[in-house]
Amino acid sequence: MEQRIYMTPRQPFFVTAAETYAKCVMNRFGIVHFYQCRTGTAPRYAVPDGCVDMVFCCDPDAPEAEICGTVLAPETVLLRSEACYFGVRFLPGYNPVLGVSGVMGSLVNHRIPFSTLIRDERMLEEICGTMDFDRQIHAFLRSYLRIYKRVSPMENGNLLVLHATNLLVRAAGGITIEQLAEETGYTARYIDKCFRTEVGLSPKQLAKIFRFQAAVQALNDRSDKTLTEVAAELGYYDQSHFVRDFKALSGLTPKKYCLLLENTQYEQKLRILEKQDIEL
Repeated sequence: MEQRIYMTPRQPFFVTAAETYAKCVMNRFGIVHFYQCRTGTAPRYAVPDGCVDMVFCCDPDAPEAEICGTVLAPETVLLRSEACYFGVRFLPGYNPVLGVSGVMGSLVNHRIPFSTLIRDERMLEEICGTMDFDRQIHAFLRSYLRIYKRVSPMENGNLLVLHATNLLVRAAGGITIEQLAEETGYTARYIDKCFRTEVGLSPKQLAKIFRFQAAVQALNDRSDKTLTEVAAELGYYDQSHFVRDFKALSGLTPKKYCLLLENTQYEQKLRILEKQDIEL
């Protein structure tokens, strides 16, 4: 079976608006990474990343959890200020509600209470009952891997969608559905139907999100590159097109985004932990 090409979907405003933010990279079992943050008073915005997150608010007086689908435009999330959150971010297009099909479309631009789709009070209590990041990760994995091992979702998923998603990731969204059709041997109409069923998004929507995420990463890592150079590397014909697309999906121009990273000490605030060594 084709192996998943991993990407690093980013939610930069989770970091810039947090008092503290830690991330533990997984890249296994459909999980991109875990994160833990303590929110401040500034609003937290989610930007399009194609991912589903499971988010746990660890308020000892009123714990709660949600399953959050990708947004298609900036949206306020992590609504409680000065609260501790634990989150699990899954691969773009991956359905983390193991053994339950047909949920991805209903999650796009929506948040659903955790208990609506997953009945696991013990997991919720263990995660929300501690502020220890490592213990939260292991509490989640104990329950999740028990089901994952039985269901093996990556073995039984739609291989066409997996292959086409890999192509989109490799090209940072710079590939059309007609090119996907030529590469896979399926019709554009059939590919579009499979994506809408399995992912809840069309290939065109996902391509736009991947291109945006590539732009976020490029701006985070651009060092001494100019915005014009970044735009050219991403395949934009001119900087104005780049600025327009980036602002539509982030709410900021690339220049203002870079200033925000500097003014909020993004790099200093982000703490990346070592990958968890977990076996099935």
